[in-house]
Amino acid sequence: MRKTRGFTLVELLLYMGLVGIFLTAATTSMWDIILGNVKSSVEQEVQESLRYASHRLSFEIRNADAIEASSDFGVDLASTPGAVLSLNSPAPNDPTEFRVNGGSLQIKQGVGSWTSITSPAVAVDNLVFTDLTDTFSENIKFTVTVKYRNTGGRSEWEKSATFESASQLR
Repeated sequence: MRKTRGFTLVELLLYMGLVGIFLTAATTSMWDIILGNVKSSVEQEVQESLRYASHRLSFEIRNADAIEASSDFGVDLASTPGAVLSLNSPAPNDPTEFRVNGGSLQIKQGVGSWTSITSPAVAVDNLVFTDLTDTFSENIKFTVTVKYRNTGGRSEWEKSATFESASQLR
C-alpha cells in the first residue's frame, strides 16, 4: 500500500477558485469604501465652502452702511472679469468689496489686499447680486454656486451646490 502526500489537482483547483472569489469580493468592497470616502469628502468640502461664503456675504451685507453706486448688480461676477460688489462699511473696513478671481471668492476690506474666502479645492461657478432696495430698506439678494475643482475628471469628484439668500443693510 502506497501513501500519497499532497493535494490532488481537483483539490488545488477548488482551493484556487475559492481564494479567487474571496479576493475579488474583498477588493470590490475596499474600492466601494474608498470611493464612498472620496464622495463624502468632496461633498463636505463643497458644503463647508458654500456655508462659510454665504455666511460671510450675509454678515458683511448686514454690517454695511450703504451700497456703493459702482456695484455690479444682475451680473455674474464669476464670468465677468472686473465685476465687483462694493459696500460702504464702518471704518476701517470701508469699502468692503467682493469679487471672483480665478474661481475664488475674494473680499477686500478698506486698504487691505484681496483675501480668498473659499477653499482652493472649490471654484465659485456663479455669483450674482441683485439690488432689492425699496423706499423703506436696502436689501441685497445673492445667489452663489460652488463647484468642486475636479482636476482628475473622475465622476466621484463631481459636486456643486447653490445657495440663495437676501440680507438687509442696517
